[in-house]
Amino acid sequence: MDSARVAAAVRQIMDETTKRRPRAGSNVLMLAWFEDEMGALPRNPNDYDIISMTAPLGPLIGDTECPDADRKVFLALYFITERFVQSLMPIADDDSPLFRMLTTTAAKRHPARRVNAPDPHKELMIDLFAAAAVAYVERHDGWEQAVEALGVAIVALVSPVIPEEGTKGADEVLAVILQDIAARPERASLSGLARRYSYSTTYLSELIHERCGKTFTELVTEQRMERAAMLLRATNLPVREVAGQVGYSGTSNFYKAFRAHFGCGPAEWRKERQK
Repeated sequence: MDSARVAAAVRQIMDETTKRRPRAGSNVLMLAWFEDEMGALPRNPNDYDIISMTAPLGPLIGDTECPDADRKVFLALYFITERFVQSLMPIADDDSPLFRMLTTTAAKRHPARRVNAPDPHKELMIDLFAAAAVAYVERHDGWEQAVEALGVAIVALVSPVIPEEGTKGADEVLAVILQDIAARPERASLSGLARRYSYSTTYLSELIHERCGKTFTELVTEQRMERAAMLLRATNLPVREVAGQVGYSGTSNFYKAFRAHFGCGPAEWRKERQK
């Protein structure tokens, strides 16, 4: 990437951080500062999760001859936790370090931890953060999605070296399961989730009903309807295709569930939102 663009982006983020005038997006925020000036993370501004790194300014911006080239810059990417976990859950294999890390994140029981990326990954890590900084500052169409995607790559890269946590209680695991259902309601099944989280289907069904006041089917249907509403509002997909994307093989059951949830049919709901 063009070192001049990276340098301009990093310095702008540092300037905004120093002046306490960060330009947060809808779901992401990026801060940067010289580690010897601030030394610690600022107060978490919202329900964000943080991915961060330190690197000398010179290698970061691709100019080892620049002023302050050897001073370490702290870069922090802030993401709305729920959205970030949901974007990663569908690609996390059950036994992977990424899945283990996500279950800890979704349960909100992780302390601040600092890990060293393996040597082969350090240069790639710097490149990913530099690209995120450029996307964040330049703000072309789709910039937030680009920054989120780079965050996903960063998390996948470091997840193998993040230490394991202790055993989780039922409520903590349930928090993760609810995130998993929200991430992919079209594929959620009681037996699949029970197997993924090492529970019996009976116990998981009872746990969901006891803690959420809803049956598993009610919970999944609710998530499917919210996903369907988003697709109807944001796209021009035919109703039949929307039904398929949220897990219904035909439209009959989809229409029935949608009307029960929203009080009207999907076509009528879409028409009202397009006025």
